[in-house]
Amino acid sequence: MSELLISVENRGAVRIITMTGMPRRGNPMSPELGRALLGALSEAMVDAQVRSVVLAGTPTHFCVGANLVDVAKLQGVQAILNGWLDDLDTIRRMPKPIIAAVRGYAVGGGFELALYCDLIVAAEDARFALPETGIGVIAGQGGSQRLIGLAGRAIAADLILTGRELSGVEAKNYGIAARAVPTSEVVETAIGMAEAIAQRSAPAVAFAREVILEASEGSLRQSLRIERLLAAVVLDTTEAKTRIGNFLERRSAPKPTGDRS
Repeated sequence: MSELLISVENRGAVRIITMTGMPRRGNPMSPELGRALLGALSEAMVDAQVRSVVLAGTPTHFCVGANLVDVAKLQGVQAILNGWLDDLDTIRRMPKPIIAAVRGYAVGGGFELALYCDLIVAAEDARFALPETGIGVIAGQGGSQRLIGLAGRAIAADLILTGRELSGVEAKNYGIAARAVPTSEVVETAIGMAEAIAQRSAPAVAFAREVILEASEGSLRQSLRIERLLAAVVLDTTEAKTRIGNFLERRSAPKPTGDRS
């Protein structure tokens, strides 16, 4: 199954991991996709030939976040006990640089997945959003905390509370993306950055990343823990169950065919 969900290739010392859009367009973050990503990233981390990694999606979707069919089945307390949302946090602690190449939509957990990476290269017309409050839940994988650190409280509050989308250009202007380029150039730009990193001293890069992470996240660990706990607890509210159910019903409803007479 993992070979359907992701593809893996090497360009010299750069490992390119691509979410394929299969079996569902949009790369929803199912448990299977999560395991496939973590497995591929872990393999890259222990491969001595790999010095840096590019994580990409399809031209239209980086990742649309959690699969709501799975979320609808969760109970908050049990989710906390099961370590829900903990797994992907290991990406942030991986020892080699990871660059997210974002085209199309990076929504909810997909946006947060990009934020786990060291750098984001965005298509100018990419769409970033944290729409969770619209379906009665909240972002729980570091979205609020990392956005505040990158773009400031006002922008983070705007995105989280209203659910509005950012373009790739806006994401760059707010300090969320490192670069914004035309869609056709995103992956090659990310690979070029990864190749530049791969040519530098591996120990120096590793230590520099530790310094950057400490400066940007050292004081956030408690806040991230609180965010995860509240993201799980809110799953048990009637509002969350109702809104998620309504969303899934609308998504599965037959689309009108129109009058062909």
